[in-house]
Amino acid sequence: MLEKYAQEIERLKELSPGEAMVDDILHNLQDHPGHLSTRLSLGNAFYTYCMLDAAVDVFRDIIKDHPDAALAYYHLGTTYYRMGQLKNAITMLEKCSGLNQNIAMAQYWLGVAYYHRGEKARAQKCFLELLKKCPESRMAYYHLAIIALAKSDHKKSILYLEKLLQIDKEDTAALFHLATAYMNTHQTTNALATLKRLLDLDPKDSRARSLMDLMQSSV
Repeated sequence: MLEKYAQEIERLKELSPGEAMVDDILHNLQDHPGHLSTRLSLGNAFYTYCMLDAAVDVFRDIIKDHPDAALAYYHLGTTYYRMGQLKNAITMLEKCSGLNQNIAMAQYWLGVAYYHRGEKARAQKCFLELLKKCPESRMAYYHLAIIALAKSDHKKSILYLEKLLQIDKEDTAALFHLATAYMNTHQTTNALATLKRLLDLDPKDSRARSLMDLMQSSV
């Protein structure tokens, strides 16, 4: 098994000198070349060191031998996403979810991939599904808020951002978008208070300072 990836493994060793995790993976594969989790670990090691073509090859080979290995589809999907191959990423991540609905992060990456393809309705569905599995997911709330903002549904955006900020009161990106949503719904007092919260956290945030100056000049 290791012979097939001999050149890639030598490159991996060069990129990760003395990395115990990589050494353990290679040692385990020598003793147990067909071990599923160790093969997945090799693919993830290639992924970590940005050897994405090699990672794809490993995950594809795993799927050939284990067509029901949901994690192989998951990791192949995220690798395709990192390569910018969104269509392939979606195909693999959908397959992963079909095999194992408990891999919650598959819904996250599906949502992100759909979002970047401009398929916001499908992205929204994925992030809502993620929230069912992970009610404390900040990123699910954040992406749902951004999608709502893109649809000019400011009330729904406010709802998602407020829920996000209940989890993390110091998320400055969420605070900025919340202030914008308040402004767009003519809630000037709330918008200014939110911008003040943001600037207390990050006085150098130029976007927040500019928005506050604009709002104060129009009051």
